[in-house]
Amino acid sequence: MLLGDSMSFFSTKWMRTHFWILTSVFVGLCTWNQYLFPSPILWIIIGSYCLLNAYIEFMVIALFIQPGPAKKSIESSEWQSHFCEYDSRTTHIQTLEQDHIAPLIVFIHGWRGSSASVLERAQWFVEKGWHVAICELPGHGKSTVVQRWNAITASKNLQHHIKNLHTLIKQKNVSHVLYYGHSMGGYVFTRISSDESNTPFNLPLTGLILESPLLLYSQILDEIRDKLKIPFALHRLHLRRVFRDVKNMHPSITSENLKQFDIPQWGVPTAPTLCLQAKTDSRLGRDHYDAAVEAFTSKCEFTHHLIESLTHSGAKTNEERESLLLEWLQTFESLILS
Repeated sequence: MLLGDSMSFFSTKWMRTHFWILTSVFVGLCTWNQYLFPSPILWIIIGSYCLLNAYIEFMVIALFIQPGPAKKSIESSEWQSHFCEYDSRTTHIQTLEQDHIAPLIVFIHGWRGSSASVLERAQWFVEKGWHVAICELPGHGKSTVVQRWNAITASKNLQHHIKNLHTLIKQKNVSHVLYYGHSMGGYVFTRISSDESNTPFNLPLTGLILESPLLLYSQILDEIRDKLKIPFALHRLHLRRVFRDVKNMHPSITSENLKQFDIPQWGVPTAPTLCLQAKTDSRLGRDHYDAAVEAFTSKCEFTHHLIESLTHSGAKTNEERESLLLEWLQTFESLILS
């Protein structure tokens, strides 16, 4: 259960909503039968308060949007599947290990994707003789479905498993470690790579690759709230209830400011970083890329490109992306690029 065993009865996913709905039904019966108060006015006021709370609690749950039906993971005898346990959840990680010393590239796919979504990108590195690991986000592929999906939990879980990749791949065969995050995967890796102690094998992080990354989570939350058509007058109350649940899941969160989930507060990479951005990004637009240019340029060795031929989703292969990627990798003289 996402909130943990220590959470109270009313903190489970639907319990608050159910409580206020049942209370509203009780108030309705009292109003109809004129129980306790002969005048219905007081009951109507109490009933309206209960219905308002039921609505707000339902919208709190709706904001923690789920990824939907899981897409299939890679199905190939070349790839090994590992089901790694941490914090009562299972994360599915697929690896392809070479039989020689080589760099390791770790992938995290985008929202509603799976390991299969980045297979062709990963295969590009396999063909160059690299080790590859692909981590599936919570609720994606074969990873555990969670009650309330949130990026903080996803980052915490994947950080733990990436740090312990030495249990899946032989340490003696890994010369370098790089991360590759697409969309939501880029958001998670931005968080993980901001702490140099998070890399596996006790190796410094050689580089971070971001493809059309999501970096302004507050915009996504605002977008979901707009789609839910929550009245503006209720935004503040709704946000306060959302942060109540966030703080229950992650007590280290103390502020109720959405900007803490945007870069640079969310994280800034410390390693050399390459951003390959779809010039026309039909999903995220240009704001996330512009924020990265502003926040990262003075903080790390940051290389970025707008790619005309690249799309946000799909793009299993893209010659322009792969050419720019190879050009960037060649700046690391010690990397093996067979």
